[in-house]
Amino acid sequence: MSISSQQLQDASRIFFQLLNQKTLSIHDPVISPYFEEDGDGVREALKILADESGTRILQTAERIHLVARPEGSLFATSFSQMKKRYGDIENKKYFYLINQIIFVFLAEIDLPSSATVRWEHAGVSYFLLEKNVSQLLSQWKKEDQETEGKFSESYGLAVKEMAELWESMAVHSDQDDQDDRIIGTRKSHIGVIHIAMRLLRDEGLVFIVEDEKRAIPKKELYERLENGYHQQARYEEMRELILASRRDAHA
Repeated sequence: MSISSQQLQDASRIFFQLLNQKTLSIHDPVISPYFEEDGDGVREALKILADESGTRILQTAERIHLVARPEGSLFATSFSQMKKRYGDIENKKYFYLINQIIFVFLAEIDLPSSATVRWEHAGVSYFLLEKNVSQLLSQWKKEDQETEGKFSESYGLAVKEMAELWESMAVHSDQDDQDDRIIGTRKSHIGVIHIAMRLLRDEGLVFIVEDEKRAIPKKELYERLENGYHQQARYEEMRELILASRRDAHA
């Protein structure tokens, strides 16, 4: 298929706008060439730009998303990039722990559509996340010890490092709060949870109610779950493991 210079220009405008905003409403004027009847060239050019940069275009009923591929992406967030952007992520132990907190949050909200209304309105309390992460790491540490490290090796998890780091922190500290705002620090469970939620907020996926220590998932996050994460084997594996571990902890 031949792509005209105008179609390439339109596709480039859409791509770089997506890079800047992460998502675009299907009603945004910049996206209109993508949906035109003769927009095949625009769609093809946009796909080429995404493929070459290691990203994917996700189309939902209300928005277009640009997401990084798990591997080979120019825009994937590596540890060094995240550390540069978020100074409190001191080392890879914090990197692993923060990613695990995000997984726990996603497992909490990734429910049948009839149940998501609760989280869309009430949000997820930081203290509920703290409780769930504590129970999860305690359960995983127990299983890892009983299997002599085979559990963490099997799932590719730094269980010992995450559990030791989590256990070294207080649940909450006086430094976490300042003028009804949360100060994300690596010195407490609540502080580290706030850092994890800020990562999602900065991607436009959650809204944080700081004075109540709650994270409210946005529709963009549910679209990302349905059209992106659910197609990734690693996400589904981790979600099932978290839910299974939670059931075992309460058995």
